[in-house]
Formats: sequence, structure tokens, C-alpha cells
Amino acid sequence: MKIIPVDCKYVEPGFAASYLLIREGRGLFIECNTNHAIPHLLAAAKSEGLMPDQIDGLIITHVHLDHAGGAGTFLRKFPNAVLYAHPRAARHAIDPSRLVASATSVYGEAFMKERYGEILPCEEDRVRVLLDGDSVFFQGAELEIRHTRGHANHHLVVFETSTRTLFTGDSCGVSYPEVNERHGVLALASTSPTDFDGEAALETLDWIERLSPERIAPTHFGFIEKKDHPRVLQMLRDEIRFSMDLLKKIRGMGLDAPRVAAILTDWVVRYFFERWGIRLDAKDLHLLEIDLEVNAQGLCFVASRTASS
Repeated sequence: MKIIPVDCKYVEPGFAASYLLIREGRGLFIECNTNHAIPHLLAAAKSEGLMPDQIDGLIITHVHLDHAGGAGTFLRKFPNAVLYAHPRAARHAIDPSRLVASATSVYGEAFMKERYGEILPCEEDRVRVLLDGDSVFFQGAELEIRHTRGHANHHLVVFETSTRTLFTGDSCGVSYPEVNERHGVLALASTSPTDFDGEAALETLDWIERLSPERIAPTHFGFIEKKDHPRVLQMLRDEIRFSMDLLKKIRGMGLDAPRVAAILTDWVVRYFFERWGIRLDAKDLHLLEIDLEVNAQGLCFVASRTASS
């Protein structure tokens, strides 16, 4: 099995990946990012000698727009591909109207058009639902599916058994090559809206540790080799526990998202220096800024939802 990370050029280079799996002259993608990424996926397939009709499928880890916003366009460009998704994600892929309305209410129409383009529906007869424990068979290779809550309730991960590569979506946080080149592998947990569940996220990390893959492939961004897994998992556990404690303060003090983002940023800077000897500089914080902001939004959303329930 040949596995190629494809830079989707989302926001900036090295920020979001799709993975192209190639076996016996056929291809399958994991994640597709936004409509703007589809030309990069077409180019990646072409560079490997694959025509669009030689791509058999697309697996999305969840339906957040930076992972699956371009799924409808993908199916139009790759005519033989089938979309594989979590049952809850499949519904939104077939009819994205509620997803688009929700995102538009937060970000506005101009931002949505610029960042994501038109979110097209996926043809229902080309969508396959993946239950927990299912497998996708691709040219004789097995891709095992596991539902993983914590980041989103409609999230799954994909384990390619021949290379023991685990495609984690956002279940194993984000880790950017540009930051890693300066400091060694660094990971940041993702608590973005709307389904962050700290206990479930920790259970997912425990499962990943027990699985012991040879490499982890987060959507944001690229491979993390086995030697770095203990370090990454410890970072993520520490960050998730801090986020769970911060949730209590948000509820008790009525903190808004900008204030929570400032608290997260201050803690992250101190944590990486005090625990790992890493001094994050302005370049690092620029790359992490979006994640820290959306993490704050996710925590505030959860706090408001649980406060009103």
C-alpha cells in the first residue's frame, strides 16, 4: 500500500491534508477538505498515474467542513468513487442544508463562500454508512473502522492494517510540520465546536495507545511516527484535562470566547515550556492561533449548552 499525504492548501500550506491510498492501479482518498482542495486531489492522482475514474472511494472521518466540505464536488469529479461516512455524517453529506445554515449563522455568507465555496449534496446512492467495527476493502487491503467520540459525535478513524497506519481525523489533535521542525513533534488537542467531550476524548486516546499503530496520520497534518506517540498522547491528555477544568471556570465565571482563547494561549505557552522545554515563538503562535480560537469557541459552546440543560 502506498500512502501519500496531499496538501489541501487550506488556510495556508501544511495546515490540512488528504491522504491518497494507492494499490494495484486504483486509488482511494481519506478526507477531501473543501471545494478549493479538489484540484489538488486531482493533481495528486494524476501525478501517480491515476485518472479520475480510477479513484474508488472517499472516506471522511467526520463532516466538519475542513474535512468534508468538498465531498459533493469530489463525487462529481471522481465518477466511480463511493463516499464512506459515519451514519450521522452521511445524513449531512446527503443533505448539507442544516450544516451550511449553522456554519453560515456563525461565520457569515461572505466568509463561507470564500473559505468553503458552495457545499454540494452527495448523491444518496453513492454514500455508504460505516458502523463501528466495519471494514472497507480496497483492492484486497482492509481498512478497519472505529467510531471515536470526544471531538465530534459523528467521528470515525480508519486503520489500514497492512501498514498499521491510523488515520485519526481530529481525534489525535493537530500537529504541524513547520512547528515540529523547530521543536520536535508537538500536538494540540482539538476542542472545536460543537461536541467536545473530555472523558470520551481521553477514552479515544487510551484506545489508540492500546492499538499501538506504526504511525498516526492526523488530518492536520502528516505522519507522526511510533517513536513520538508516547510524547504526543501525553501532550493531548494534559491539554484535554486542562480544557475540562477550564469548562468549569467558563460556566462559573461566564467567560466569553476571546477571554477563553487568551487563557488557552497563555496556558499552552507555559505548558510547553515548563513540561517540555519548548519555547513557542510568534511564528508558532501564528500557526496555532486558529486552533486556539476555535478551541475556545468549542468550550464556550459546550459550557452554554450544559448550563441551559
